[in-house]
Amino acid sequence: MKASETTLKSLLQGERQYVVPLYQRRYSWQKQHLRQLWSDLTGLVDTPGSSTHFLGSVVLAPNPTNTPAGVQRWLVVDGQQRLTTLSILLCAIRDHVRESDPQAAARIDDLYLINKYAPADERYTLLPTQADRTSWISLVESAPEAGGEDRIGEAYRFFRSALIQADDPEDPHDIARIEQAIAARLSIVEIAAHIDDNVYRIFESLNHTGLRLTQADLLRNYLFMRLTSRAEHVYQFQWLPLQELLTDKQLEQLIWLDLVLRGDDRATQESIYHAQQQRLQQFREEAEIEQWIVDLHLKARLFRRIVQPQSEPDGSLRVALDRLDRWGANVVHPIALHVLLAQDSGRLTAGEAAASLRVVESYLVRRMIVGIASTGSNRVLMSLVKELGSAVPSAQAITRVLSGPRRRFPTDQLVRDAVLTNPFYWTGRGPQRSYVLRCLEEDYRHGEPLDFAQSKLTIEHVLPQSPTPEWLAMLELDLEPDETPEDVHSSLVHTLGNLSLTAYNAKLANDGFVAKQKILADSGLAMNREIAAAPQWSRLEIHRRGRELADRIVRIWPGPDENARALPVSPRWAIMTQVLASIPSGRWTSYSDVAEVIGTHHRAVAGRLASVTMPNGHRVLKIHGTVSPDFRWPDPQRTEDPRLVLESEGIRFDEWGQASAAQRMTAHELAQLIDLDTDPEE
Repeated sequence: MKASETTLKSLLQGERQYVVPLYQRRYSWQKQHLRQLWSDLTGLVDTPGSSTHFLGSVVLAPNPTNTPAGVQRWLVVDGQQRLTTLSILLCAIRDHVRESDPQAAARIDDLYLINKYAPADERYTLLPTQADRTSWISLVESAPEAGGEDRIGEAYRFFRSALIQADDPEDPHDIARIEQAIAARLSIVEIAAHIDDNVYRIFESLNHTGLRLTQADLLRNYLFMRLTSRAEHVYQFQWLPLQELLTDKQLEQLIWLDLVLRGDDRATQESIYHAQQQRLQQFREEAEIEQWIVDLHLKARLFRRIVQPQSEPDGSLRVALDRLDRWGANVVHPIALHVLLAQDSGRLTAGEAAASLRVVESYLVRRMIVGIASTGSNRVLMSLVKELGSAVPSAQAITRVLSGPRRRFPTDQLVRDAVLTNPFYWTGRGPQRSYVLRCLEEDYRHGEPLDFAQSKLTIEHVLPQSPTPEWLAMLELDLEPDETPEDVHSSLVHTLGNLSLTAYNAKLANDGFVAKQKILADSGLAMNREIAAAPQWSRLEIHRRGRELADRIVRIWPGPDENARALPVSPRWAIMTQVLASIPSGRWTSYSDVAEVIGTHHRAVAGRLASVTMPNGHRVLKIHGTVSPDFRWPDPQRTEDPRLVLESEGIRFDEWGQASAAQRMTAHELAQLIDLDTDPEE
């Protein structure tokens, strides 16, 4: 190899052509990259003298078909994004000055863009990868379709706009100075490989300052270096159509999915290139590599239906895919693609495939409702394809695997219990909570479907998060012995039975139930009209509605088979430990705030603190900031006054022994501390 510093002018002048190989990625620079280059360039123009700006390197390899006469063709092994961008900018300058200075426009063509007397494709100084050639040639030839909506067109339009802004009518030489800076003041290191060098190894290992190569880019380049005799055909009829079906990120994910579907459930998306390369090295024949690309093309067409459910032609399968897409968890992609492959090969009908996907949805929704962490779901679903093995991925087969030991597929009874007691409002992610409520509303089977996308619905607490005296008085109607309205409120407020969807969240706010009834009675949602028909809204009504919603849930999202273990899941104490450990020094919270986050009574919180050693238990006070007279250190060896400990940590107490309200952490703040997905406080 030979490296030398050069300029764009020296690089482009003469009978030369720079060919971007077909295995390279398409032109990919986005506006942030274009803005940075333009900023660097204008800064250079504004700097007097002959200073230069280092742009980076361009790695070139001589084309094996070169002859001593004619255009010398070079393969652009690395640096094609920079080279293409600068050539687009020169096109923009040419077109900017064409009307005022046609001679300058012709000079730019002759010096940088065109080999004037060369035949056919050798006419163009730069020849991008096949996918970009039509757009590029249109630009060079000033065709009517030049400057379209692809990346090349976007870059061209960006530079045309920037040149208009930079063109000072009082300065006849400003655009010429920009051209001169591009041609002669941008420093480029030209690295020329010898004809016998392994140019792909050079390409693979280079680390440059342009847009970094993706894992998919590296794999594509490796594949087409391995293909020789049929590279053009495979690229044109398999890889290019595949590539155009998906975004860069989706293509990378597809290559990862291919590994997972082949049994590598430990594959990570950060190492897909090396994992695939290691597997593909076992192929000795080009035909094997070609067949792998053909198979990947099929997977791409099916994967597109997963990420764009509207492209699925079958109605029942389209609905099932749309439901998973709305749930918003990429972890379903391996099993979803596995199911679609089975359907495509005739092993499942479209209806059977839809039923299989509904089992996966049920598994995710039920676990979210009972409060099982999503990380466990991720591990289970990642290994699901491997555990199914060669079995047809039917609904029954998937249910059987997910009902197995340690899969924790919640039973109907566990779901019913969780609906009544768990703080659903702080479970899962916001869109998932809204999705569950939307599905429950849809289960009322409206004659005319609601347009949820346009209605801008948010989650409403019927019993408000901050209860007024009117609400507390209503809660007093069915108190149990030694129970307060505040106890009832904290145990009910975030449960599913107290939640609905409305477009009038701000309007409803903390209004009393009578005022809310009037608004909810006029709602287009059946669940709201049902709430409005209740005589009052306290524990009896919230629990009754919770049980009715639980009936709908177990019907909409079927559960495990008889092999599933019905052990209760109680995550609240683990959440409580997490909450307390997160309270910073100099802050305090109340028993009621902790109870609200975990969905229980404040007495249960106090009892837990008295019996189990938990971090920062002394930072939990009564609602008005006083130390509970019943407070006891779980460790009998500790005898300090908890108030003195809190004061040493920075808590300020007044003359009545109440901690500063400004230092209190509310339930909402506690939930945010442990990254529960919270909506803004009402």
